[in-house]
Amino acid sequence: MVEWLIPISLYWVIASVFFGGMYDAENGSGGQQLLGLLLCFVVYLLLFWVLRLALGGFMGPLGRVILPVAIPTMFLGRYGQIVFKLVGVNMKRVIFGADAH
Repeated sequence: MVEWLIPISLYWVIASVFFGGMYDAENGSGGQQLLGLLLCFVVYLLLFWVLRLALGGFMGPLGRVILPVAIPTMFLGRYGQIVFKLVGVNMKRVIFGADAH
């Protein structure tokens, strides 16, 4: 049970970086954006659970916690865009640079 606290707490920190700085919501109400964030959380935990079941039996702590947290985290921006689009919010990747206006 304690192993579930790691992905639950890490999600909110990582999601704030991805969706607060790297992506910008172009449309959609605040309720739609909140729903998209909560659905991303559900998808993140489902991916964690599936990977934990698949890898946890024979890889020890690496398969029970580390890889099941790392893999969904790496793809959070990609499936986050899909989930937000399903609830009606278009997420656009923000490009930072010296000549960006």
